[in-house]
Amino acid sequence: MSYLALYRKWRPMVFKDVVEQEHVIKTLANSVMTGRIAHAYLFCGTRGTGKTTTAKIFSRAVNCLNPVEGDPCNQCEICQGILNGSILDVIEIDAASNNSVDNVRDIRDEVIYTPSKAKYRVYIIDEVHMLSTGAFNALLKTLEEPPSHVIFILATTEPHKLPATILSRCQRFDFRRIPVESITKRVEYIAKESGVKIQKEASTLIAKLSDGALRDAISILDQCISLGKEELTYEDVLKITGIVKDTFVSEMVEYIINKQVEDVLKQIDRLVMEGKSIGQFVSDLVFYYRNLLICSTTKKPEEIIDASEDIIKKMKEQCEKMETFELVTAIKELSSLEAALKWSTHPRILLETALIKLSEDSLNLKDSFIEDRVKSLEKKLSHLLSKGISIKEDSNSEKKGKKAKETSKSIDNTSKNADEKVSSNKKTAGSMKGLKVWEDILKDIKDSGRMALYTYLMDTKIVEIDDKFIGVVFGEGQSFAKMCLMKPENIEILETRLCECLGKEVRIKCIDEEEVVDNAQEEKDELIEKAQYIAKKCDASLNIIDE
Repeated sequence: MSYLALYRKWRPMVFKDVVEQEHVIKTLANSVMTGRIAHAYLFCGTRGTGKTTTAKIFSRAVNCLNPVEGDPCNQCEICQGILNGSILDVIEIDAASNNSVDNVRDIRDEVIYTPSKAKYRVYIIDEVHMLSTGAFNALLKTLEEPPSHVIFILATTEPHKLPATILSRCQRFDFRRIPVESITKRVEYIAKESGVKIQKEASTLIAKLSDGALRDAISILDQCISLGKEELTYEDVLKITGIVKDTFVSEMVEYIINKQVEDVLKQIDRLVMEGKSIGQFVSDLVFYYRNLLICSTTKKPEEIIDASEDIIKKMKEQCEKMETFELVTAIKELSSLEAALKWSTHPRILLETALIKLSEDSLNLKDSFIEDRVKSLEKKLSHLLSKGISIKEDSNSEKKGKKAKETSKSIDNTSKNADEKVSSNKKTAGSMKGLKVWEDILKDIKDSGRMALYTYLMDTKIVEIDDKFIGVVFGEGQSFAKMCLMKPENIEILETRLCECLGKEVRIKCIDEEEVVDNAQEEKDELIEKAQYIAKKCDASLNIIDE
């Protein structure tokens, strides 16, 4: 007999063997015991979480002659026939390769026939989201009112791609990602049953690499066992999967922080010469910076980060040398690099370029941040002075007052220059101010019967960016509404109403709430503090008058 892959050999045969999906298997087992069998089921979840396996167990359970607490016995004539393929009443279909209307029409023509031996004819349609629109339409009527002897089980990793008409006709079960601890236990059990010892560090690494998919973990274990060793180690898993040690990533980050460009390039050369995957390394680097960000923002990172005590200790030391915005910038840069590597024929060059840039910019970013902060303060000071905060001198200190005026004027001019520069670049929403016509416009849209558009806008506000642009501000969790509003027909309606109310031509921009500077009291306090500082430097008294 030919070799059978481990993930097929150890595929669960009864519900209780399915790992970490109790909420699904309990419901299905109860439905078998009570006879409450639905005509259509939808199994959703990421790869390797047990969707197809559960579908196969359920197909045997509903047809089993001697079910045991909802589980198939796997010994009766029907169970054995389904397992060895001699009974054709359970049909598995790959929708990725059978996605046409004709394929579904064949199913529609077949369902009218009663099962040959089993009680139910079961159709398991895997990757059902791959069906064409025409195929879904052809399936719809059959799925809604199938013969009493037919059960459909649809499995998909992307349920959002299914039409609502299909979703509403199925009982939906969502399969969860399997935790690292559960995968680790299963990997160790299978290794033991296969006559191979495996170190705890090795099994844990396999579980982490599987990303919640048990099938992926068993496949990695299968590949490691092929080494022919009696005991599998952490190093063996690293060699098989082509990834690098945590210490290697930690060293690379240390070189980047310290701007040791030459050492960064040596590490990359070592990575390439050892045959490691550059794409996997960049992914590990992104995850490492994510862990650094958690260390810098939480008091107990060990509760969130899955790493050894030594690595977490090292991360805490490293994050003290970096600002939060630097970590965020590094994550964004590396994420962009990870996407670019998929299409590049020169991955090493892209990696070297990106890490050199991070190394050289790690300190320059701070200078840039301080410069932007100074410009922002100057702009706010100019804004406050223009609103009526004045500096008045004592009669006994005319010269001091004159000096204060000159200094204030100089600061004001500098602020205005910075303000003009920022405004021309349109990199900030600081110049925005709220408009009061929004409620009238929303009421007008509602009264005109455009309820969909009104729903998108009911929790928004608008601000004036400049003379030509009006910003529609969306809060957190309104990304869908923002996307809908950006349709050309909706933008046209809104721009027409705004032009009528404002009496001038304006254009719409959709922006997020965090882009809008809306913190007047904080601005005021900060600018008053700066005005007091200027007066103190000029040795002049200061009275703040808020007009």
